[in-house]
Amino acid sequence: MSPAPTPKRVRAPKPAKPAKTTPVALESRIRACYEGLPGSEARVADVLLNHPGRLATHSATELAADAGVSKAAVTRLIQRLGYESHAAARSEARLAQRWGAPLYLQSEASPGEGRRAAYAQHVAADQQSLAHTLQGLDERALDGSVMALAGARRVVVLGFRNSAWLALYARIQLGLLRPAVDLAPLPSQTLSESLVCLGRGDVILAVRMRRRVPSFAAAIQAARAEGVRIVLLTDPTGTADVPGADWTLACHCRGAAMFDTYVAAVSVINFLASQVAAQLGTVALQRLQGVEHWHGRLGDMV
Repeated sequence: MSPAPTPKRVRAPKPAKPAKTTPVALESRIRACYEGLPGSEARVADVLLNHPGRLATHSATELAADAGVSKAAVTRLIQRLGYESHAAARSEARLAQRWGAPLYLQSEASPGEGRRAAYAQHVAADQQSLAHTLQGLDERALDGSVMALAGARRVVVLGFRNSAWLALYARIQLGLLRPAVDLAPLPSQTLSESLVCLGRGDVILAVRMRRRVPSFAAAIQAARAEGVRIVLLTDPTGTADVPGADWTLACHCRGAAMFDTYVAAVSVINFLASQVAAQLGTVALQRLQGVEHWHGRLGDMV
């Protein structure tokens, strides 16, 4: 009688990786427990609610000094809010700064410096944004973008939130030079209704400055699957967020205070339009002449 076969070893299944969750915002954490906070922790919470960006730049000792409490009160509050450490809380705050959340980008400049001095800082930040954008632009990306926008069967300019008015401006400029330039999403329409019939030979000029909405990436991926080519105009934090862009133009946008600056994005859009005009030559000239002809007929320009 042959011996019984040795039973095979069954490997235990690997534990499933925990699903990624969206981090709970600092303000939401504070408000969820604010009513029950001891006095010293409440004073720290007030500082963070009014100036959440300080969590990204200030140590626990500095936050304690701002609130007029002990460092231990800061540590207790951070733990009560669910953070493992002050470093973990600071990391989340710095990520919010990177996303461009205005509350986290408030200027710490003294109001006693005067409005003109503050505006000088504002202008300096704009100039720096333009200079950094110029340094980072790639010749092939610029050339490819111009050729694509000039030669496409149809151009759709896409943008949400603050990028929406940049997209509108780009659509207006390009629409003066060539036909079949559309804006997406249009008011009172879904994004699908704005992108219908796109395919090979078409181009999307995708304007995606921070902060971004999830539907943007989904739209780009769907358009790519249809053979649409993508010109991506974004800030440096968004260059890796949209896989499959054919050409990427990164525009710096960090302003002097709490709001981003878009002077570099407007400059690049202006440049693209002027280069498309040069590329189209007579076609663009005749379209501009047609626009002027209609201005004369309608009398809609003074």
